[in-house]
Amino acid sequence: MTTETNAEIETIAVFGATGKTGRHVVRHALDRGYKVRALARRPEQLAIPDERLTVIKGDFEDIPALADTVNGAAYVICCAGGPSGKHYEPGMMIAFIRRLWPLLDAQPVLRVFLFQSVIFAPDTDGKLPTWLKILAPAAAYLSGNTQMLKDNTAVTQFIGASSPRSFNTIVTRPGAIAEKPGGVALRADQKNGSLSPITFADLGAFTVDSLKNSSLYETCPFIVPAR
Repeated sequence: MTTETNAEIETIAVFGATGKTGRHVVRHALDRGYKVRALARRPEQLAIPDERLTVIKGDFEDIPALADTVNGAAYVICCAGGPSGKHYEPGMMIAFIRRLWPLLDAQPVLRVFLFQSVIFAPDTDGKLPTWLKILAPAAAYLSGNTQMLKDNTAVTQFIGASSPRSFNTIVTRPGAIAEKPGGVALRADQKNGSLSPITFADLGAFTVDSLKNSSLYETCPFIVPAR
């Protein structure tokens, strides 16, 4: 049962739909009355019985599958992270975004592309609060995510240099995320991040609800607890 009906029944395309944030994005989008098109290597991992969900089998290198996923989408969300640590493939995300970009530009109804980055990545102008700039190298090294941070930084730089384009962008930068029940309101902070943990459930809901918040367009907000 949906909690809100979109009169136009708009479509959201989701990359990373089987991940920890992505599963909540898909469910919240369906609850909000959207149609959802999701890319998955193994579609059976996204077995949600809803006729408004279309799952496309493929991966980030499968250009026809990427094109099929974004076909007719008014909004596109990328909340894919890739494996952490030594299993992360260097440059994986920026290569995917470069493949995806011309497909986004070709979509006549696309309004917003939202990319979920990380708290330690600078914004599209290369700016990062001093305390995060100091912490970032050590935090990435100790968690084994140096390559992931480099990749996310490359993506935000690419997005910043991509204008003019036919759609708006939002780059979100959450901090610590926990897998536990949600229910805490989140907010976008344009100046400073927070290491206070949020949940994947709350982040998924916030991500979907951000799509129509025009004050977030062309920004890179940190996502923090509202309280």
